[in-house]
Amino acid sequence: MAENKHSRVTESEKKRHKKAVKRNRFLAKLGIGLLIVAVIAFGANKFISGMYNSGETIDEDIRTAEDLQDKVINVLVCGIDYETGRDLGMTDVIMYVTMDVEANKVSALQIPRDVYIGDDVKTGGSKKINGVYAHGNEKNQIMNLVKAINDKLALPVDHYVTLDMEAFVAMVNGIDWGFEMYVPCQVVLKDSKTGQETVKIPEAGWYTLSGEDVEQIVRNRNYPTSDTQRGEVQRYFYASLIKNFTENLDVSDFIKVMSRFTQYLTTDMHWTKIASMAKFGFGVDFNDMTLIKPATHGYNVIYEGNTRETNIQHFEKEELADILNEYFRPYQDHVAAEDLKIPGTTPAGEVTRDWGVVASSTTTIGGLLGNAQAQQ
Repeated sequence: MAENKHSRVTESEKKRHKKAVKRNRFLAKLGIGLLIVAVIAFGANKFISGMYNSGETIDEDIRTAEDLQDKVINVLVCGIDYETGRDLGMTDVIMYVTMDVEANKVSALQIPRDVYIGDDVKTGGSKKINGVYAHGNEKNQIMNLVKAINDKLALPVDHYVTLDMEAFVAMVNGIDWGFEMYVPCQVVLKDSKTGQETVKIPEAGWYTLSGEDVEQIVRNRNYPTSDTQRGEVQRYFYASLIKNFTENLDVSDFIKVMSRFTQYLTTDMHWTKIASMAKFGFGVDFNDMTLIKPATHGYNVIYEGNTRETNIQHFEKEELADILNEYFRPYQDHVAAEDLKIPGTTPAGEVTRDWGVVASSTTTIGGLLGNAQAQQ
């Protein structure tokens, strides 16, 4: 059982927290979750051992327009999962991140793994966006997803960062004193084979967790509201990740932790670009780091010609268009909902259950940390 720290935080600890945040402000300004951690990891590791994996660059016609490249950078960040017995990887974490250099802001779009991408995109039959990575014609598999997002959502992609899901475990276990995470709800794990349930986290609060604990919590789908709570847990993971690095690491510790998991990372970026992005991250306030999960409508569906049902979601396109225009096209022309190619309805087949619409969620890293600190 993870250790609950909720009841033993004192006023002196809170004061030390404030001092630590001020003392390590240069680390606190790195940016959003996995993207910024990956960026700094790559930069540090370049000078240490050059262990990170380099991928091919993205075609010019997919990238941000040349006249805007000094103002905004758009990066696709994905966590690749290779489950036991699965030959092909799936993108269990998909984040589209816009770094607005001119306005000193960062916005991250959380794309649910079960979103319907369309019948014209190869997914291995699932029709879900998390199946795009492993299917298609691109030798560099991440380009299958890069091109799909560019085509379906009319979003430019300048760079990508992919993380093997083992990176989560290695990264957290690399923190020698233990990873402290605010978990916003009870977590009950369910064995897929036996159906047996185990209480992992009994109640909301701060916990000291191992990498294996974090992986189970972040990937767990056995929540009363399924992906809604799963997405919330993931957002608090990103916020807690930043908290751990800003409060407890000096530069040498930070480099040591990063060097332990860079083997699981791949990017197309040259280290000079990484350094430039990291420099930008130094000046971004937590309240200008926004995490957005758009509204989705969920169903259980039996596809035409199949006998087994699957759960799938589609975006609410009008609201999605507004979100993309406000947060992810700061200097580009707006794109209307009808011009987005992402489906706004369920795939053809028999709907066995309509789960209804899950409302969108917009929050900041500052807001998440403030709420979590208030629970201490």
